Amino acid sequence: MMKIKEIRQLLARKASTMILGGFRPPEEPLTSWFGRVRVARADEAWPIHNEKPMLPLCQLNCGEMPFVPDSLSDIAFISVFISQDELPVDMPNGVGWQLRAYSGLDGLIEVAEPRIEGGIKRFPLRWEMIESDYPSLEDVIIELPANVKENYDERFANQHRSKVGGWPSLIQSEIFWAPMNEHPANPEYVFQIDSEEKARWAWGDGGTGYFGRGTGEAKDQWTLEWQCY
Repeated sequence: MMKIKEIRQLLARKASTMILGGFRPPEEPLTSWFGRVRVARADEAWPIHNEKPMLPLCQLNCGEMPFVPDSLSDIAFISVFISQDELPVDMPNGVGWQLRAYSGLDGLIEVAEPRIEGGIKRFPLRWEMIESDYPSLEDVIIELPANVKENYDERFANQHRSKVGGWPSLIQSEIFWAPMNEHPANPEYVFQIDSEEKARWAWGDGGTGYFGRGTGEAKDQWTLEWQCY
């Protein structure tokens, strides 16, 4: 029978968690932000959905993170936008939401944000290390002893917050990347954005948005799913 220590070693993952605000906003445009996207390439226009500019959800500078998962080893910077009108369901990147991933910082220039009434409240981000993040029970693929399974959540805490890496914080079930979990890119979870009351942002009723990256030759494809209570 596996011991608790052995199970922890098998399941634990590191992560970088996002802390919103609490310090003076930096002037450097390439720093991480929630509710704000400050840079893009010169040839990139602000994304539009239903003839309205999308909301800037966040920009994440991977060089600032205390831990970067292998899935982002070739990515330096990420920006995420979301529709003003509705949360996208099973939509490809660019339809109702858009994630832009950059392999380097060269060529990124400061851009003007469109005026959006009642948008997400912006906060600069700082990062903290999570040494041991554990999966929700639905994501555990090893056989657990009955006595461990009964009180699993008390012993193996999943850090339910906005974070890069670690394990997704499931609310309803395991993540299905497309109907019947048959997405052709075979995505893997990379990071999650939680509902952030401080920033006036929510995925439905206190939910969480999960961002995945395609594997193999589909590594340039990004996916979004979300769950709520």
